[in-house]
Amino acid sequence: MHDLRAFLEQVRQERPRDLITVNRTVNPKYETTAILTKLEQSFRFPVLLFRSVAGSSFPVVTNVCGATARLALALSCTVAELPQVYAARVAQPVRPELKPQAVAQEQVFTGKDVNLESFPRFIYHQGDSAQPYITAAIVVARDPETGKSNLSFHRLMIVDRNTTGIFMAKGKHLDQIYRKYENAGEAMPIAAFLGVHPALSLGALYSGLAETEEYGIIGGLQQSPLALVKCISNALQVPADAEIVLEGAVPPRTRINEGPFGEFTGYSTGNASCPAFQVHAITTRREPIFQDIVSGHAEHLVLPVLGMEHHLLQAARAAVPSTVSVRVPLPLTVFASLRKQDDTQPRRLIESLLSSDIYVKQVVVVDSDIDISDLRQVSTAVALNVRPDRDIHISPPSQGTELDPSCDSPDGMTAKFGLDATRPLNPARRIVKNRVPQDVLDSINLSEFLS
Repeated sequence: MHDLRAFLEQVRQERPRDLITVNRTVNPKYETTAILTKLEQSFRFPVLLFRSVAGSSFPVVTNVCGATARLALALSCTVAELPQVYAARVAQPVRPELKPQAVAQEQVFTGKDVNLESFPRFIYHQGDSAQPYITAAIVVARDPETGKSNLSFHRLMIVDRNTTGIFMAKGKHLDQIYRKYENAGEAMPIAAFLGVHPALSLGALYSGLAETEEYGIIGGLQQSPLALVKCISNALQVPADAEIVLEGAVPPRTRINEGPFGEFTGYSTGNASCPAFQVHAITTRREPIFQDIVSGHAEHLVLPVLGMEHHLLQAARAAVPSTVSVRVPLPLTVFASLRKQDDTQPRRLIESLLSSDIYVKQVVVVDSDIDISDLRQVSTAVALNVRPDRDIHISPPSQGTELDPSCDSPDGMTAKFGLDATRPLNPARRIVKNRVPQDVLDSINLSEFLS
């Protein structure tokens, strides 16, 4: 069964040290963030299940996808196999199945019974807005021209009982869909769901063409059709096993003041003007679990990487087929390794990666013998191979993200750059890397030399 409760039980059974239950009442203002921060400082990244959160009756689970090992567990593979398994499964999508009824609609609240203020009122960082946020919401909308559904994560700032602000990154698919509705003077129907299996979260973060149906990608990831149910207040479909679903619409030309909010970069975005989400109905399971993502911490950084690296590797190989691998080790940063065949390839690879995603700002290209998962090796390659007047490539302003603290443009336009840290194929002087003869390494048995 592919739902949140089944996955938590799987973690409990197979990785018991990865699940910590907190029975003491916690304060949703800063305290859950502080607990997670203390654990991360000790290099611990468990799922946290809070049984009691002050001001709300909902139990809360956070950091569900905060460790790569749990993503591997969710897809029934090893960490080493994860990129290959992901790539193979998203290449074989499975169509969802529509169900006549679902546990996601065991409880239904409409009209005056809609009350977003009953949810835990999370504030994560000093300087954040005094208004609480929902951070684990996956939003579904339908393109009015193609009829295709789109899934994406969006932060929701609770304004009152039935209204939130919804942040849409400029240039991303939901923003493009909303602009079509707004240009037509129509409200955009949406639904936001939370409390799901990691396969749904990974599928919602799949990077592909706008016409890609992420529900099919999720089916491919879980290797079975995703069960959906029709919303009660609009024609959209949502996962039948979700813990909580918010249904409603985003009206045209309506903006509210949103933020500040501490983002994945580790910095606040400040205030912004964003569309309003008017909630017409809330449906839940009985005794629902509220799923949370602590912004800027492990889960916020780990969860998007798998889909982003898959997308970037495809784009890189389309431009330069001898690309070996890509990594997203840090916010707005991509490392790429290349089996270089001519000295023009690194620049082509840099240009391709910088234009492939708004969340790519800096690219470092190294030779294929550099392990791009090792920051020390990459930094050494930069120090030893980059000649700044020749190997730093700066792009003209292009679409970036307004979440970048250095971006002073309200539409997210910014310059980007790349470093060619590969060795020249024909160096001006002979350069030889230090090596111990392999036969000598093979002959050494340390136990014969060391007591």
